[in-house]
Amino acid sequence: MRPKFDTIAELAGEQHGRVSWRQLVGEGCDSGQIGRWVSDGRLHPVHHGVYAVGHTAPSLFGDLMAAVLACGDGAAVSHASGAQLLSVVRSVPRWPEITVPTTAGRCRPGIVVHRVRALPDRDVCTWHGIPVTTVPRVLLDLAPRLRPADLSRACHEAWIHHRMTPAMAEACIARNPGKKGAAKLRRALGSDVTLSLLEDAFVDLLKTHGLPLPRTNVDHHGDKVDCHWPQHRLTVELVTFRFHATRYGFENDVARRRRSKHIAYTYGDVVEQPAATAADVRVRLGL
Repeated sequence: MRPKFDTIAELAGEQHGRVSWRQLVGEGCDSGQIGRWVSDGRLHPVHHGVYAVGHTAPSLFGDLMAAVLACGDGAAVSHASGAQLLSVVRSVPRWPEITVPTTAGRCRPGIVVHRVRALPDRDVCTWHGIPVTTVPRVLLDLAPRLRPADLSRACHEAWIHHRMTPAMAEACIARNPGKKGAAKLRRALGSDVTLSLLEDAFVDLLKTHGLPLPRTNVDHHGDKVDCHWPQHRLTVELVTFRFHATRYGFENDVARRRRSKHIAYTYGDVVEQPAATAADVRVRLGL
């Protein structure tokens, strides 16, 4: 008995609107029926043997799922595409990047295929139902091509979004001996990074007034803080208005932070009143 199209649509609904030829055949379709559904617009070829079901609206999840289906068993989104999917970097790769085992993967036009002898099970997970290499493996794969500062930012985003720790990265490195970029990744995990123009301006303010520089965006008692001077036991947060619904809420949050152990400065403090802010920092550092 031939399957109804509703059955195929339900399957595709679990895969961001994409389905493979193999899956269609597994549901009981034959080439004639698949051809008719392509002709009447219910199936839209996106790769050899992979179809969008019902529409061709662009979709990051759909495009990456289609690339995985096109590359065969054991394929997983990886490298820049994995970083994009996992929100570790903001850049958008031109083509989907997929890692495949050498025994199973296929080359497909419009897809960058990375072949590996073996992809450890612990280096693959699913995100929104899409097979993807884990955050540590994504960073390890990307390390050779990223600038140190960009890799440090990616490591920071990995902690923010996925709570990735250096220990997790070390475990991934141990599972993949000889991978290029391991030493670079280790350095990036231990380095400081600034993540906004306000943070850059604050660091410049400190340099201009001859004040000691803090650690930036580092772990402090289980949380990431903007600026921290361990030897002075001082922590500073840099607060921007755009994350508050009202000016009152913004000012109240700054006042609250200043009453706590964390000192807070705003754009106005750093950019419009740099001398007064530098003087306040000097006093708080006990200099």
